[in-house]
Amino acid sequence: LLLQPDHRLISQSQLAAEVKSIYTGLVLVENKCISVDKAQAAASQEKDRIQLASQHCQVLIALHSTLLHEHHDFFLSSQHPSATPALQRLALKYSMPARMWKHAIHSFLTLLREYLPESLEFMLYFIPLAYN
Repeated sequence: LLLQPDHRLISQSQLAAEVKSIYTGLVLVENKCISVDKAQAAASQEKDRIQLASQHCQVLIALHSTLLHEHHDFFLSSQHPSATPALQRLALKYSMPARMWKHAIHSFLTLLREYLPESLEFMLYFIPLAYN
């Protein structure tokens, strides 16, 4: 007797609503990441820049990790086996891979690089998180 994973049936309209809901949340987190990264980048360029506090770095990692998870959820739901072809094309239509790289990974790693060597521990934590 072979056990099969429990599959939940979902209608195309339910799936479309789920993708829309995930995308809405993703955009909110993405906009927050963009504004925080811009503010931090500006602060890092100031002559008398302040150190990036450990607690602040942890908050930034949590924010960018949340964005990565939102992208993951979006990709999973939009590529679901019962998704329509139009739903499956949304990731390319909205440039999701490029947006994930730019706002969830690259901008944050660039920020952490500006604060090296103090930020090395956080960079070493975030890199495997982003790429696994």
